[in-house]
Amino acid sequence: MARLLLGPSVNIQAPPNLSAEGYDRLPAAGLNDWGGISPLTPDHINPERPWPGLAELRRRTEAAGHELRERLAVYPEYTTREAFLDERLRPRVAKLVDPEGFVRPDLEVWRNW
Repeated sequence: MARLLLGPSVNIQAPPNLSAEGYDRLPAAGLNDWGGISPLTPDHINPERPWPGLAELRRRTEAAGHELRERLAVYPEYTTREAFLDERLRPRVAKLVDPEGFVRPDLEVWRNW
């Protein structure tokens, strides 16, 4: 419903550990962000619901027709907006992201785990 109400330009986030059964169906419903998952720390908000492993999350994401990508704390579309990022952050962010605004693949360390 959120995708229908908010349209295609709004980011919709839902952590996969809160929808463990069938979370791989969420992208088809309009989800475009799994949120801040971590292979190193538990979900501090919901510690009783562990994150899925990154390999499993990647497999399910790709099976749903999408690519699992890492982003900074700022959404990709804002990494190049001068009015959004403080001028002191812009050079550092530019070194970290690819042309689409996601973390450069060579910096996505999790891909080698």
